[in-house]
Amino acid sequence: MSGSKPDILWAPHHVDRFVVCDSELSLYHIESAVSSELKAGSLRLSEETTATLLSINSDTPYMKCVAWYPKYDPECLLAVGQANGRVVLTSLGQDHNSKYKDLIGKEFVPKHARQCNTLAWNPLDSNWLAAGLDKHRADFSVLIWDISSKYAPETAVATEKVRLSTGDPEAGLVVTKPLYELGQNDACLSLCWLPRDQKLLLAGMHRNLAIFDLRNTSQKIFVNTKAVQGVTVDPYFHDRVASFYEGQVAIWDLRKFEKPVLTLTEQPKPLTKVAWCPTRTGLLATLTRDSNIIRLYDMQHTPTPIGDETEPTIIERSVQPCENYIASFAWHPTSQNRMVVVTPNRTMSDFTVFERISLAWSPVTSLMWACGRHLYECTEEGKASSLEKDIATKMRLRALSRYGLDTEQVWRNHLLAGNEDPQLKSLWYTLHFMKQYTEDMDQKLTGNKGPLVYAGIKSIVKSSLGTTENLRHSRSGSDRQADIIQYLSEERSLALQLCGWIKKGTDLDVEPFLSSLEQEGDWERAAAVALFNLDIRRAIQILNKGASSGKGDLNLNVVAMALSGYTDEKNSLWREMCSTLRLQLNNPYLCAMFAFLTSESGSYDGVLYENNVAVRDRVAFACKFLNDAQLNRFIEKLTNEMKDAGNLEGILLTGLTKDGVDLMESYVDRTGDVQTASYCMLQGSPSEVLKDERVQYWIENYRNLLDAWRFWHKRAEFDIHRSKLDPSSKPLAQVFVSCNFCGKSISYSCSAIPHQGRGFSQYGVSGSPTKSKVTSCPGCRKPLPRCALCLINMGTPVSSCPGQSC
Repeated sequence: MSGSKPDILWAPHHVDRFVVCDSELSLYHIESAVSSELKAGSLRLSEETTATLLSINSDTPYMKCVAWYPKYDPECLLAVGQANGRVVLTSLGQDHNSKYKDLIGKEFVPKHARQCNTLAWNPLDSNWLAAGLDKHRADFSVLIWDISSKYAPETAVATEKVRLSTGDPEAGLVVTKPLYELGQNDACLSLCWLPRDQKLLLAGMHRNLAIFDLRNTSQKIFVNTKAVQGVTVDPYFHDRVASFYEGQVAIWDLRKFEKPVLTLTEQPKPLTKVAWCPTRTGLLATLTRDSNIIRLYDMQHTPTPIGDETEPTIIERSVQPCENYIASFAWHPTSQNRMVVVTPNRTMSDFTVFERISLAWSPVTSLMWACGRHLYECTEEGKASSLEKDIATKMRLRALSRYGLDTEQVWRNHLLAGNEDPQLKSLWYTLHFMKQYTEDMDQKLTGNKGPLVYAGIKSIVKSSLGTTENLRHSRSGSDRQADIIQYLSEERSLALQLCGWIKKGTDLDVEPFLSSLEQEGDWERAAAVALFNLDIRRAIQILNKGASSGKGDLNLNVVAMALSGYTDEKNSLWREMCSTLRLQLNNPYLCAMFAFLTSESGSYDGVLYENNVAVRDRVAFACKFLNDAQLNRFIEKLTNEMKDAGNLEGILLTGLTKDGVDLMESYVDRTGDVQTASYCMLQGSPSEVLKDERVQYWIENYRNLLDAWRFWHKRAEFDIHRSKLDPSSKPLAQVFVSCNFCGKSISYSCSAIPHQGRGFSQYGVSGSPTKSKVTSCPGCRKPLPRCALCLINMGTPVSSCPGQSC
């Protein structure tokens, strides 16, 4: 505190009280604001807090510095340093009937009058009060007073009565003999006791920082520096001290006191105050003259200096508690990162410095962040459905269930994924059917380009041009027979097999597929497939069975009754009523059934473009009822839609081809599921698609994910699975050989090591192999003993050049 600028101090043991001191001492009580309206005599400090004035003390003029007594009792005892060097003990609201009332008004007077610059109470022996004074050539500048000194002829002069608000004429004594005198013929600008030892006092003298040991006052440890103002000890690291001079802050380590470990430059104005945060490790606040900015230096992670050139790093930031210039500030002793600032006109603000939020996103998708002393974690454990989880969480759970590794029953992989994603179910059934029908496929369909089945239905349909037969069938179960044209070819039968409608072979019976749908309770789909195979009676039977089960759609009986009255007359009342009923149905398969029954032959857009019907069912329907030209147009259009949408059901159309990679790229861009992309593309090996950079990128990213999750065994299982499906991905094993003489190492390929003395494949600097008998170390050219020659040339791995070990 200097001149008329106010300073602010928090009460050491009353966290709701602080004092503002300039020409007088004002004690305030801070409390939460219960309403937007201020009580009489209250000041607004922030939106949450207000301050109420409790008392004023105007009996200590010419104040230069103030220090609050560190112990709880007496609770409001303050030491005031004056311009004439005197130190006065005064009180704010102290009970004068207490046993400490004789301390009030006590004065400690130096031999020669000069300004008192700083005061510091000893935190352990609270009777000791250190005062720092200006220089006097015949006196000491550091005086340590014992406030418990009693009146005695040799220790006190005639008393000068100090009149306080009580008007007690016997209120105090004047003490002139200090307990210790230090720093002769020098000036003391700042003081602080070192917490590690109550006998050590750190003083900022005129040209140096000095550590005085009261057990031996004739000696001191000092370092020459200009940064001697505002010395203060880090409350969490007692060997770290801050001081300042003009616009620079020096950070000292008392264990290595030769020079500052760090210098902070504040430009361009000089500093007025520095203070360590009492609730936060290594946080230093600084204030410059005529500024409304407080700078914060975070040295929480500052390492201990090791060498002379070691300079720790810090994080710097600035905060602006108010709009006006700040005269002083004070950290709250217990509330985290909270301070009160005061302006030159005594306007005060209660301000909290918010911590930088440090985020950490774990590989298992839990998000954690730190804010002050609090650590927060956000996980997905509370999610009800796996569909709501992040894709990284899904992939991790799937990896634990060995998703993608079932190569015998490939379709079961969708169950390992949770059986909640219809696209995954369609994908793995498609891959299952592809694998199932690949081995015994007729060679005329495969040619020299690998299994045509892996090329997808789009390629299969194109290969069937000109081989399609037209067949006329009528709907079974209807009294009125109407011929419907169906198309048949070996390629179309293969497409139906990939769609899952029929089994492998020449039999086109869909009854096994219908039975499986009934077992799953998918009554609407089963009825639609039966109807699309022109078996109305079977469709009605399925609908009635579904209605009696109580698990199907409520409209199943109505639909069954409507089907039983089917007629092919275009202008019949039946068609009119079915068209109306179709608009009221919510199930896409029931809508598709009536669309099929009311459509003209060859025009089935109501079925083909019912987007909620599974792609494989629409494709199978198209293979049965569209001619070659219509089928190709439909398949081409649907393939493009699937590629653009990244819909995995489209793999049925594209197969594991370049189009399939394009579709999978859209899927990965949309979902980030590199796990499914990797396993899917590996199913087509050996294939050119595995050489695609995108496929390799997905595979490597998935391997990196497994490593990040520390799924070492899962990653190994994936690598083994990959090497089985793509033998080219298996790296060559290496034997590393080094010479004992020169230390050079040479790498040999295990597969190239000859056996039974047939030679040795040596890899030189250029990497090109040369076939020759090994007789010496390739590095230093020293000859190898006979036993080593036998070992190497027989193909036995050796860890080093044996040299002369024979």
